[in-house]
Amino acid sequence: MSSIKVAHLRIQGIDFVFVPLDARMSQIRPPDQNQLALELRKLCQSAGLLGDVVPVWQGGAGTSFMASPAHQPILAKSLRLDFVRNNINKNIAAIGISPLLAQLTLDTPQAAVTAITTAAHSAVPPASNTAQRPHDDPRRSLPSVRDSSRTTVTNRVVTMLFSDVVGSTKLKQEYGDAQSMEVLNKHHALVRSLLKSTTTGEEVSTQGDSFFIAFAVPSEAVVFALRWQSAVRDFAEEEGVRLQDRIGIHVGEVYADNAKVAGKEFDFNGIQVDTASRIMSLGQGNQILLSHFAYHNARQMLEGFEFDGLDDLAWRAHGLYDVKGVDHPIEIFEVGEARRGHLKAPPDSEKAKRHSK
Repeated sequence: MSSIKVAHLRIQGIDFVFVPLDARMSQIRPPDQNQLALELRKLCQSAGLLGDVVPVWQGGAGTSFMASPAHQPILAKSLRLDFVRNNINKNIAAIGISPLLAQLTLDTPQAAVTAITTAAHSAVPPASNTAQRPHDDPRRSLPSVRDSSRTTVTNRVVTMLFSDVVGSTKLKQEYGDAQSMEVLNKHHALVRSLLKSTTTGEEVSTQGDSFFIAFAVPSEAVVFALRWQSAVRDFAEEEGVRLQDRIGIHVGEVYADNAKVAGKEFDFNGIQVDTASRIMSLGQGNQILLSHFAYHNARQMLEGFEFDGLDDLAWRAHGLYDVKGVDHPIEIFEVGEARRGHLKAPPDSEKAKRHSK
């Protein structure tokens, strides 16, 4: 069965259903665009999604969209296709979807696309010229780190997310090796399941109870981290265990190594990777810490948006910290759900202390 992924979000108190479409939408005549928008509206309403249904695609001069005239001023300043893709949260059945719309949605099986032969649908150019490109994976806005096109690029700017389970040793002492490993395996499966729903997130490595994940943009890493913390809180409650993660997010230039070493498909190295790990190590359970660039860029993109299943977001600045192994003080920030996040300054430790002038 065909399906369509959408981002059902609330902006400034208004419900929207954003539907990402292929860039070929720009080449369709306005009357046919209106017909597609009407078809999408009916599909979303039949799925019980309330709000203005807004098709979004990449136009020649940037992001293009179709919305109610009353809502266009709200969206014109900030709506971006990457943001929509990064915040997909619903998958609706596309029963009876038209062939033309099937060509433009991201999750339509290839067989459905190639079966379209009527002249009425020739307004959309054939996709044969792009079928073999490395970014055809509909989850990705950028080529995968593993793509051959990356093999000659040694340096890359990435958003790095490090995580660690807090108190895993105590978990093993309390529940024994077998039961604690079963809990941790479920925890890892939960994280990887969430990762599959992202657009650019890729697991770089897993070591014990820790994850190293890379993203293309800070805003996606932050939304992923928030959903992660929320899901782990619910999981721990269901399992009846004390389990919390701490997460650190940092943006920096790294050395990208595509050599297959120790079972890895690729790896990132450099002082920025170490810095990201250090930021994570400052955190407490249920806490998401960020460096300056990651914090301000993510906040600029996410401010004013609401996300299904998450509380209002709270943003905090905790000041400068002297971190072991890093030559200069790091300004530490935090994001979390207003009523569920940790939202407290990291305490001094052997690895880091508040910077004193």
